[in-house]
Amino acid sequence: MPGVVPYVAARTTDRGGLEADLVVTFDPFGRPRLSYRDEHASDRDERGNLWVRVCESPGRSRVLYDAMHPDRQRECMEQMRCQVCGEPADRNEQGWLFIDWQREGSPATWPERSLTSMPPLCVTCARLSLKLCPFLRSTEHVVLRVQEPALYGVSGPLYTLTVRGWRSTETDQLSAYSEPPLPGMLASRLYRELRGVTVVDLP
Repeated sequence: MPGVVPYVAARTTDRGGLEADLVVTFDPFGRPRLSYRDEHASDRDERGNLWVRVCESPGRSRVLYDAMHPDRQRECMEQMRCQVCGEPADRNEQGWLFIDWQREGSPATWPERSLTSMPPLCVTCARLSLKLCPFLRSTEHVVLRVQEPALYGVSGPLYTLTVRGWRSTETDQLSAYSEPPLPGMLASRLYRELRGVTVVDLP
């Protein structure tokens, strides 16, 4: 969005951690899982998923509007903050404010029970997004009020240790909180399931 830098947007200077920092350890039940050599409590969420580490390299950066910074995306989804300004998202008697669109694999009940990794918005930033975002201008979308945006799970690549080193899946895999964590996953996105949905117009 020209002139607007979304809070969750990634930048060209963002760099992921090194594969050399990854190791295999054992959880309290003796099961192998992906870990960091110098792992800290903050590296895992409360359900035991290991999250990717991202640091910013020195130098001038360019905003990547089509990618999200894992830490800021997680923060906005966990704390229900606006994805554009980072302030508390809007909520009224109908629920939290979201923008959603149909994707491959969307449920037949869409937008009810839709899974989204896009955090909520405040009213001002929702207006800006609808006006300035090229993707939304070219995509059939809906503005929603959601009574219960329930935490659903995480996604990320799955890592396997081979005799030639680490191998990861080319596409991210989704791991629902209703199932045990995937031991080889390096999570990079948090998802909510939109329940109690009402399609609305912005005031």
